[in-house]
Amino acid sequence: MIASRVRVSWLTIATGVLLALPACRPGTVVVREQVVRAEDGLVYPGPFAPKAMRIHPLTHAETDAQGQARIILHVELKDAWGDTVKGIGRVQAQIWRDGQTAEQATRWDIDLRGLNANADYYDPATRTYRIVLSGLPGWLSGAVRAGVGDQARLRVLYLTTDVHGIPVVMRDEITIRP
Repeated sequence: MIASRVRVSWLTIATGVLLALPACRPGTVVVREQVVRAEDGLVYPGPFAPKAMRIHPLTHAETDAQGQARIILHVELKDAWGDTVKGIGRVQAQIWRDGQTAEQATRWDIDLRGLNANADYYDPATRTYRIVLSGLPGWLSGAVRAGVGDQARLRVLYLTTDVHGIPVVMRDEITIRP
């Protein structure tokens, strides 16, 4: 009697799985509630999508081994429960000198919608996206190399969509001191 119940359970489960397979659209793979579309190769957010973004305190200006000034930007994303998560979207970093407007800012655009690029930027040790901003404006590059000079404003926008496809923009801003 017990054996027949087990067979019925497994038979029921197997039937359910087989019935669900035709419902999957060809070219679509589900990855932890985030859908990857084969047509464009991009990932679209699921229930654990980021709800908050901040520029992490590890962000700093430095010179590399060749003496070039750069900013090491750490972007942290959190879900609705306040847990650190990875996200699918775009990061836009803007930097400008006091007295300048955002239109005069130097800008970097980083696309985190592709799975490989997303993984490349993600730093599991800090649970942040680590993004190197090189090609700083001359006034800031000189200040960073000298260790003194004008401070800069760094604004980061995280551009994504919610689970319904509605655009979402998150923003944070800090002061960078050489």
